[in-house]
Amino acid sequence: MKTSSFLIASLVALSSLGAVGCSSPVEAAADDGSISGDAEALTMSWPTVRLGDSNQDVTTVQYLLKGRGITVSLDGAYGTATETAVKNFQRSRGLAVDGIVGASTWAALLQTLSSGSRGGAVEAVQYLLKNRYSQALSVSGTFDSATGAKTTSFQQSRCLTTDGVVGSLTWNALIGRTTNCGGGGTAGASGSSSSAPAAAGPASRLLAAHRAGTITLWNQTFGRWDGADPLSNMTDAVAGRAAKRSCYGTAPCGSVYVQSGLLNGVAALRERYGYRFFVTTIAGGSHASGSYHYAGRAFDVDEVNGTRINGNSSVATSFMNACRALGAVEVFGPSNDPAGHWDHLHCAW
Repeated sequence: MKTSSFLIASLVALSSLGAVGCSSPVEAAADDGSISGDAEALTMSWPTVRLGDSNQDVTTVQYLLKGRGITVSLDGAYGTATETAVKNFQRSRGLAVDGIVGASTWAALLQTLSSGSRGGAVEAVQYLLKNRYSQALSVSGTFDSATGAKTTSFQQSRCLTTDGVVGSLTWNALIGRTTNCGGGGTAGASGSSSSAPAAAGPASRLLAAHRAGTITLWNQTFGRWDGADPLSNMTDAVAGRAAKRSCYGTAPCGSVYVQSGLLNGVAALRERYGYRFFVTTIAGGSHASGSYHYAGRAFDVDEVNGTRINGNSSVATSFMNACRALGAVEVFGPSNDPAGHWDHLHCAW
């Protein structure tokens, strides 16, 4: 049985949080130019690429292999030749030789880039900016002024430091489609971070509502204290950090930035509609593969206005309708998914 009474020590620790802007840590690199020396890179969310895949991530891997002096076709198809090239690279770096590109292999392949850089890694950046993010840019392999300008613009859209340097955070945004805009500030029309202080941001307001007892952010993940609970997720969002995802069941491990759309939606449910609710999951828990939870875009509640969700009810229906009115793209509950959501509500933005 859950309780809304949390450990005093946790509350004391949370009360020490100050206003934090939408800023990013320094982007680090190993001595050889790879980002494998950046420990944070290994905890980030990276796509898994393996034999049989055919997509932009594969092409990116092939460009990065080229940047490491390994000849491979740039065809976007992960065939046996690409797998062999990846295995040879993994072996040369002392990594597990499985031919699968996961966090450790991405970190070793990637290089920190800036004005004047040349080679396959630059082509990878240019390829992604052009083909994934629709930027008018030539894939030349030279980090010129045009590439710098497009990189800076992309960083601004993801609330990263706009220095034109492609380090771990920028690579992760390009490849993993992540954003740093889910922290204390709010995203404006251009997608850049506003000048509002963190104290006025939705994540900080939600944490304040938790302290006030008007909403409850669970401090565990269904009996697990794995740092992926809603309270930890929101604390990380306030600090501008990626929120931890669970690492059990179908959960993918790693971390993800809680998205501003979710934060604004949840804040509006409290501030505009006046709901009191108990949040059971944000980025944590074990959900279906591809769940919006793992993209930092969904949250679940199992209690609204003091009433536990147990089958369809007027309070459950009204809460779901409020989510839809606030622009939620996915809403589940007892009324439309009695098999999977009879005891909780799910809203995603």
